[in-house]
Amino acid sequence: MSKKILITGASGTVGTAAAKHLAEKGHYVIGVSRSVDENCYSECHQLDLLDGKDLERLEDVLEDVDVVFHLAWNVGVENFDTGEKWPGNMEMYENVLNAAAKAEVSTFINGSSIHAGTGSIPAYTVEASLEDTPEPYRSSIDPETDFDLRKEEPEKLLSALEDDPDSPYGESKVETEHVLREKVEDGVFELGVSIRIGGVNPEDKKEIEGEPYYPSLYWSHADLGRTVERIADSKEKGYFQFYGVSDNPGRIFSIETVFHPEN
Repeated sequence: MSKKILITGASGTVGTAAAKHLAEKGHYVIGVSRSVDENCYSECHQLDLLDGKDLERLEDVLEDVDVVFHLAWNVGVENFDTGEKWPGNMEMYENVLNAAAKAEVSTFINGSSIHAGTGSIPAYTVEASLEDTPEPYRSSIDPETDFDLRKEEPEKLLSALEDDPDSPYGESKVETEHVLREKVEDGVFELGVSIRIGGVNPEDKKEIEGEPYYPSLYWSHADLGRTVERIADSKEKGYFQFYGVSDNPGRIFSIETVFHPEN
């Protein structure tokens, strides 16, 4: 059944990849951003999620929307490598949550990050220190070894339910997860999902030059799109949280979820 899905941060890499897949599958996809590629969306709205008048417009746009996928985030001032938080990001998040709640949207998807759970994995921090990464994660991430944690010691894969932020940015993402969980527990949304998104790039490459550990956290456009569609079509209720990473060699994240494309 076709769903009406609104994506914030729609001009970004993740939003564009998700929108293309969902549109190809016949869903009605609304893009909200400061600038949107109209080719990916059924309709587009340029809205400032910190502006009162634009938030009133957002409430109108949300009419009859089934799913919100929130990705809007000013990564220029707050990302895993900036070393600081920007309050505007949490304010945008709260604004979209409140507007979606007012519009009685049933499903809310939160675009979180792997950086909410990689505090003990220095290879994924701004220093990219493989040497300081503990075993068995170091060997699994290291492209020069054949060790594969998902096959050798799967019980040690990182759980998405554990909070271990690696930066102020990671701390903010943990906060978004907690806020959504509380909203679901309070009955505001029937289904709430936080995805700790891994590596997504515009060209959908499994390897990135200058980033030797990228292959272990890559999330393909196909897996991303199918996962979001599974959530949109799901009859599940409650709160769920998982890593958005493909089943890559050397993967150190648990990707078990009822919304996995293979399920």
